[in-house]
Amino acid sequence: MGALSSWLALAPASAAAWEPFAGAGSSTPSAKDKTPQAVRQRALAKARRAALEAALAQLAEAGTGAIDKAARKAVLAAADSWTGAYRVIAERNEGDAVTIEVEADIDLARLRKRLVAAPASADGAMYAEPSIDVEGDCGEPALVRTRVSDELSAAGAIGKDGLPLQLSLSCSRLGAVPHTFQFASRVELVARSGGHTLATATVSGFGVDVASADGAAIAEATGAIGASLAQHRRGVVSLQVLGARPASKLRRLERALLQSVPGVTAVELARVGSGGRVVLRVVGAPQGDAPAQALAQALQSLARTGLAMSPPVVEGPDALVLELQ
Repeated sequence: MGALSSWLALAPASAAAWEPFAGAGSSTPSAKDKTPQAVRQRALAKARRAALEAALAQLAEAGTGAIDKAARKAVLAAADSWTGAYRVIAERNEGDAVTIEVEADIDLARLRKRLVAAPASADGAMYAEPSIDVEGDCGEPALVRTRVSDELSAAGAIGKDGLPLQLSLSCSRLGAVPHTFQFASRVELVARSGGHTLATATVSGFGVDVASADGAAIAEATGAIGASLAQHRRGVVSLQVLGARPASKLRRLERALLQSVPGVTAVELARVGSGGRVVLRVVGAPQGDAPAQALAQALQSLARTGLAMSPPVVEGPDALVLELQ
């Protein structure tokens, strides 16, 4: 019962979305092999990739939407992350060759979401290809950087000619999980730009070996950061407004932005928070490396024309806070 409880604790909340897929792989010795286990590890990696390819083929046949080619490439490059829960069904040794058959449980819902191309957008990603600092036991740094960059690109979080983006990835291996055949790793991924912290993700990952646990944690953390960064688009500033009641004050601000700030084409209500906090999405904000700073300067000009407000506070390249008075 203890082992069963531990396994259930590791199982994903969306276990119903996981489906088993079979795959097989074979390998023979290579002159580059450094350990006797290298042949088996290669065969196992091929089998897991074959299982992932079977899942990809099922989604393609189901017609889930336009498959993003960059996302598919990134998924296959991180096959160990997508097939962390697998079982060896058969293993054969024929001379020097090793053949392994596996059954891997793959989260189809997450895979489908990752693969379907996002609708085309008139505004581009806010941030450019990142610089990535890697610390701790994350695996081969060059491969880790490639994986993180591919994940962010597939999420629509980075693009050409965006603002500088810095990522810090730190990893720690937690070792074997008692009463299971699983290993655990923890990663922290932090995204910064222009001296501001944009997003942070701390994630624990599990796998049948250390590399799988590392890959699972890195993939999940990068997915969370990618989803957050993808909301930031060029030419759009998030404007948080305090003291927005009565509503007439907010409407006056919206009109002033549309009528008096060059380039602004739309002011949309993004959300309403507690305490009367309102977040506006200002579309067509001043361009450049610091659109929020440029918009803050434009708002200060509006204040001199009679729009009562406190000095705007810049909270990021595209994030601004002001209080109406």
